[in-house]
Amino acid sequence: MVAAQDVPAGSSLRFAYADPTNPSHLFARYGFLDESSPATFCKIMLDPTPELVAMGYDHSTMLFYKDTGDVSAEVWDILLYHKVLGDQPADQQAFYQAHVNGDYATKEAMHSQYSAATVQALLDHIDDFLKELEYLTDMAAGRDLNTHPRLPLLQRHNAFVKETFLNVRAKLMEDYVV
Repeated sequence: MVAAQDVPAGSSLRFAYADPTNPSHLFARYGFLDESSPATFCKIMLDPTPELVAMGYDHSTMLFYKDTGDVSAEVWDILLYHKVLGDQPADQQAFYQAHVNGDYATKEAMHSQYSAATVQALLDHIDDFLKELEYLTDMAAGRDLNTHPRLPLLQRHNAFVKETFLNVRAKLMEDYVV
């Protein structure tokens, strides 16, 4: 580490590891878990095309909020563009143009038009990921902690993610008629 300015002797030095809103990044990169984090990545693994990047696709902005069950706007945009409109090139292009041109009225109209399909795509993603977490939890059962010493930390991380996903799912079920 190199200081950008003189640091008086005895001063504290601080280093920001990452965005504190997402424990998965800290866990994957540095091996520790901040369970006070308010959010986690939504875990949608897409190849970031230039269009997706222009629309805000970045793991650091694709968030599910643990306590409220809220979903970041970027998740809704990417789901609509990529998953729902993926087989409708004209609407997909219209949504993309509205997004990059700041045409919020058109963008919101398309979100409204495809709301049910977008909510269903998000529920499908959540359910698929929860099944994967359950599978991973089952695989961890009975493992020797001497052979797998990080397993308790992995299990705590997965429990954090599961709680967050369940809160998002519950809020979706409460807020939308599916």
